[in-house]
Amino acid sequence: MIVRAAEPSELDIVADVLTEAFHADPVSVWVFPDDERRAAGLSIFHRAIVRGTLAAGGHVDVTGDLSAAVLWTPGGEEDTDEDAFAGLRREELGRLAALFELMTERAPGGEYHHAQFIGVRERAQRQGIGARLLRHGLDRNGAVPAYLEASSAESAKLYRRLGFREHGPAFAVEGGPPMWPLWRAP
Repeated sequence: MIVRAAEPSELDIVADVLTEAFHADPVSVWVFPDDERRAAGLSIFHRAIVRGTLAAGGHVDVTGDLSAAVLWTPGGEEDTDEDAFAGLRREELGRLAALFELMTERAPGGEYHHAQFIGVRERAQRQGIGARLLRHGLDRNGAVPAYLEASSAESAKLYRRLGFREHGPAFAVEGGPPMWPLWRAP
């Protein structure tokens, strides 16, 4: 399996991969509870996050067939222009703001790479693609620790198999699903 940096012309495809991969994710369902609205909301959200990742000096890695993607940002550097979320509803923006605030409070200090989103298209899931994609970034980042928030107990198991360990207890925005903060030392 080839893993490479996404080309600028592929950024919309990356957003589509993440939108598909996260459609049934517990946090996505909480932020975008309307089943019919969720795909549109996630598409706006992921396009903004992909562009924000690059603006922060991060990496967007993809598989050669564009079935999976991961967004890596330098720790503490996530900064997406609020105008990039134009098209999201006020209540969606409110849930996102509450979630981002809590994630920022729980984030580690110091130098690390943040694996912000790891997504695999539905047809390619459960084949080890996400793990291989994540390992590529971990290898590239070498001596720098990695951090992420797992948005489901199932994904937290995958990350633990890759050497991530708890970085404090699970947390949740009031009324939202839990997220598991995980850290991987180099």
